[in-house]
Amino acid sequence: MKNEYKAKICQLLAEKGMYSTMNSSKWRELKNGIAELPFQPPFEIKCVDEEELPRHKFDKDVYYTCDWGLYLENYLGGDMHAVPYYAVEWIKVRPRYLKRWPHRLLPDPGNIAEDVTEQFVEILRKYNIPYKEDNGAFIIYGYILF
Repeated sequence: MKNEYKAKICQLLAEKGMYSTMNSSKWRELKNGIAELPFQPPFEIKCVDEEELPRHKFDKDVYYTCDWGLYLENYLGGDMHAVPYYAVEWIKVRPRYLKRWPHRLLPDPGNIAEDVTEQFVEILRKYNIPYKEDNGAFIIYGYILF
């Protein structure tokens, strides 16, 4: 099954005219850097084989953190939503999260609980990971168009 999925991704990359900007070593370096942060920042992943959905916009701070699958080799994300490196078109990371209001399910608007933006940018620079910043989100492209 894994080989079939990888072949499908390779075919889609060729059809779309995309080339790699990250490799397994770079993804591992990113995860090693994330492991040094006080929390695992929230992110949204778009795979090569999926259409862009509203959740991919990821343009607002959230009240949760994410499982980066630090113990999984060659995958981003945790057990339930692990994505192989070779399938990641891009990942958007918001290196901060909001506080929750006491006794409420909604986040406290504008109250940042923890912000590791500076440390996150240091990691990106340390490992020469190409990124783009957009409205507080850091986009790391696994593939881009020719």
